[in-house]
Amino acid sequence: MSKTSLPWAGLSGPIYTPRELKPRKPHVTYSCWAMVVLLLVGGIFTPFKIALIFSALYALTLLTKKDVAVTQRGLEIFYQMRITTNYNFWPWEEINAIVVEDRNHPELIALHLGRGSASKRFFFTRQDTQDILILAREKHPGVPIRQLNDAPRSKGFSRKSKGI
Repeated sequence: MSKTSLPWAGLSGPIYTPRELKPRKPHVTYSCWAMVVLLLVGGIFTPFKIALIFSALYALTLLTKKDVAVTQRGLEIFYQMRITTNYNFWPWEEINAIVVEDRNHPELIALHLGRGSASKRFFFTRQDTQDILILAREKHPGVPIRQLNDAPRSKGFSRKSKGI
């Protein structure tokens, strides 16, 4: 895969990249590639040829690289695959909600960024989170920033079961 330059590579100013909360372990990656081989073999030696398509799509998914950054322009997500690239850009003016979720991790805080009915969650360091919130207030003063309370819900549904 050719290394494509990231869209925010030439920007001046701060660029905040999220961290992984739980990186994929090597044995999981090996298991995924074993599944690709199993689907490939199943597609060749059985009448279910659709397994070949699933094998190719699964392999493409394993080879996809996702880069995310919060910049002065907004949220930028860049996917690099073997056959194509995809660039998602959410400008600050279109971000309509930011929710801060502290999961009691020693270093990381989850930020939920909302745009319309879509939401993306990323984990940033505590210092980066504070800087992103300051940047968000500067670029889009009307954006609501809320803290997520981890108060447990009451016993599920509020309606009582009638039991038929």
